[in-house]
Amino acid sequence: MKTDIRVFLALLMMSCILAAGCIQPSIPKPAMSISPPVTKTPTTATPTTHSPAISDKSVPVQSTRDQIAFVDRARVYAQENGKERAIAEFNDPVGQFSVNGMYIFAGGYDGTALAEPFKHEIVGKNILDITDPYGILFIRSLIDTARKGKGLVSYGYRNSSLNNTIQPYLSYVTNVDSTYYIGARLHENTGTEFPASARNIASKDITPGELVTFVHDAADYANKSGKDKALAAFNDPDGPFTNGEMYIIAYDFNATNLAHPYTPWIRGLSLEHYTDQDSVATISELSCIARLGGGFAHTTQRIPSGEKQIYVPKLQYVLPINESWWIAASILNPDYTQLRSGNLAGIRVRNQTNEQLFALVNRAVQYEQQNGKEKTLDEISKPDGEFVNGDLAVWAETFDGVILADPFNKDMVGKSFLNYTDPYGEKTTVVGIATIRNGTGFTHAMFPDAATGSVVHVPKLIYMKPVDDTWWIGSGIYGIQVR
Repeated sequence: MKTDIRVFLALLMMSCILAAGCIQPSIPKPAMSISPPVTKTPTTATPTTHSPAISDKSVPVQSTRDQIAFVDRARVYAQENGKERAIAEFNDPVGQFSVNGMYIFAGGYDGTALAEPFKHEIVGKNILDITDPYGILFIRSLIDTARKGKGLVSYGYRNSSLNNTIQPYLSYVTNVDSTYYIGARLHENTGTEFPASARNIASKDITPGELVTFVHDAADYANKSGKDKALAAFNDPDGPFTNGEMYIIAYDFNATNLAHPYTPWIRGLSLEHYTDQDSVATISELSCIARLGGGFAHTTQRIPSGEKQIYVPKLQYVLPINESWWIAASILNPDYTQLRSGNLAGIRVRNQTNEQLFALVNRAVQYEQQNGKEKTLDEISKPDGEFVNGDLAVWAETFDGVILADPFNKDMVGKSFLNYTDPYGEKTTVVGIATIRNGTGFTHAMFPDAATGSVVHVPKLIYMKPVDDTWWIGSGIYGIQVR
């Protein structure tokens, strides 16, 4: 029966493409960018009567749980005191909703900034189409998430104290009423608790076959026992669906969390616009794979090693339960189990940045806009051309999966790789193209290291950007990330 369901869903792939946009690109319209709020000398805010302190200002808000609780309390304040008084309070840089670097922002569903206590000059302006440094329309993401009720949204910002390097923000937003939402930002750090920090990192090695069996057994249980009983079991950290490092997570097709045994505070949150540290929209990506009948994906998990954080490659397997929700579980990539102990011997570590990757691909797209397709494909095909930068090299491909140009794999040009499956089971091209639709363009994959001529598959962070609605340009960084 499970096979029949997967085959049926696969046959409906084209309708999924049209309805859900897993493959068909969505090309954002040009947008202006804006820097994150900069602390200014406090300006005079509308006087307010303060209720009892909402948080102890001597205690910083450092974790995702702190952040969620902080915003939820602010929502209660807004609902009890009314919009006008709440907005005035949220705009007060020394008020009760500004606590050791954490503060409440507010926005209207039309894109108008209503509260920014340290950037008053944007209050009252429509900021709907501003982007982060990677071109993400994050205000639209905040609005979309808040309209669903509440959730986590990721985006980048340039940190002026670190040479303007791009670092990740994690925002939690929630709806207040039909006219506006509120939220708070948190710099991604060791206190950011989703994805969960490493669990059972001393666990025995688990094979991909065991992973698949584990998820199918959970799906069987859900089909036989019903959704409520299944979710209760999946949410139990001591239940039958936690096995070493494997545990079941569940989401609906709106990317709302239904089950996670180790991070119960994200239950009921939308994570459609959540991304990992590499700007990969992991939950949206898994939802797309589930829509296509299920399969494998590559993700990462943070493991602390001394003063460093190692982002180890994970193999994820996802299955739809029915048309409304899906489940997944993951294991440490079988070829990288030595990373449990932080052992980096012989491991390829990244030597280039996400920003360099993003810049190279965008430069190639701009080159096409100035010089046309034919000249661009010719330049991309050159191993010593201007779009080869050390380990980084761009290639071009159609949305049908046909390779148009590649500087190091010329024998692949003209062939379709739409149904290509890597040795770990991921449909790499299908998953990659889906990232364009979800608006980020970033995805994790496993590829032979073309830069060294090796046939061994290593982790690769890929960035892809559409040139038009028929083809795109991409590139990738080899190796794991160590911070």
